[in-house]
Amino acid sequence: MKPRDSFCRLTVLAIAFLILFAAAPPAAAQSIWGDPLRVALPFNLVDRLDGPTFKIAVPANWNGTLLIHLVGLKTGPEPPEPALAPPVLPGSGPSLDPTLLSMGYALAASQVATLEWQQKAEVQDSFALATYFRATVGQPRRVILLGWSLGGLAALRLIEEYPRSFDAAIATCAPAAGTPKRFDRSLDFSLAYSVVFGWPDAWGTVADVRSGINFAKDVSPVVPWPKADGSNRGGWEFIRLISGISSDAFWRTDPMWGYTGFLANMVWATQQREAMESWARGPVAQNRDHIYSLKPEDKAYLAGLGVNADDLLWKMNYRAPIDACAGCRDFAYRFGSVRGALTKPVITLHTTADGTADISHESAYRAAVEAYGSANLLVQAYVTGVGHCAFTPTQLLTALAAMEKWLDTGIRPDASAFPAQQGFDNGFAPPPWPY
Repeated sequence: MKPRDSFCRLTVLAIAFLILFAAAPPAAAQSIWGDPLRVALPFNLVDRLDGPTFKIAVPANWNGTLLIHLVGLKTGPEPPEPALAPPVLPGSGPSLDPTLLSMGYALAASQVATLEWQQKAEVQDSFALATYFRATVGQPRRVILLGWSLGGLAALRLIEEYPRSFDAAIATCAPAAGTPKRFDRSLDFSLAYSVVFGWPDAWGTVADVRSGINFAKDVSPVVPWPKADGSNRGGWEFIRLISGISSDAFWRTDPMWGYTGFLANMVWATQQREAMESWARGPVAQNRDHIYSLKPEDKAYLAGLGVNADDLLWKMNYRAPIDACAGCRDFAYRFGSVRGALTKPVITLHTTADGTADISHESAYRAAVEAYGSANLLVQAYVTGVGHCAFTPTQLLTALAAMEKWLDTGIRPDASAFPAQQGFDNGFAPPPWPY
């Protein structure tokens, strides 16, 4: 695929919008916070900005806050226009965007260009959209990034890199350890699968997945999926324990998406890892700094399932270490990682049993933020339950209300902002990142 124009071009475009509209008279006589609006409210627009479709909706009772929605991983056919708010747990309540508009929030989202790696494009397109909104609609009182899954990681990058453009970020179910570490864990999964069941030559190698591999055609038909009689459960349990995934997150069906954690991780170990390698022009994952081990109680549990954990661990540890292509890994670091360098408030939200973005991502992110010395700008909230981004409208609105109060008062939210009766678990502590 041919990459899109550089971020410099987007920046130039954004500046051009500012120059173009700076001299234009306001389209509406009303004014908020001393800044004239350039449009009459309510205002709705679906258009294209340097390629991708974007959507803006501003209600008549705009409260001055702009929420920019950053979408998760794009799969399947494109919707006709971008969603203005994250999806919610099926059956838990109405979609969020009508509720947010009724509360006075302005909403904006980009479809995200498909000719660029999404993690990179999401940052570029959302930054350009924020600039376009200011030039076209008016200056918001504040701008809050609202990202989920891969979009949550993009939101964390934006709030780090452009704190003068955004006031806060809410990142839900984000792989916040960053892209290189995420694919290191996918490599762990792949290596464990290899020593248990074997890695077919048709998939390439454990270190370098074959270009163009298709999960539905090439992977799923030959995987010895867990059997109903439990006869191969021990092998899958070894893979789960090596990957640090909770039993519920691994075995139970995700209520948001309808698949199990073991299936999701198999996708990331094969097709999604190959997609990353394609954009980076080579392998991104490595395990040179990994020593594979299990707790004695886990080994005893596996022995009861007929698995010799020590033998499998020996096979994993004594294979030649796998290295990434240096330039490829650098690409993933530059466009798919965060440093924890916060100067604006951030709230992260995660279910306690996420089979796609493992909960230990939260530990890795907190460690990065603490190392930077900005822990006072991070609040991490946890929801009891299984599922990737499986949040109710109430839980998402509670996180938003906590952020608004934080911005209004300057007081960091405490546990009382996330009530247990809504499903929040303020006593939960995620396991540490393993390396």
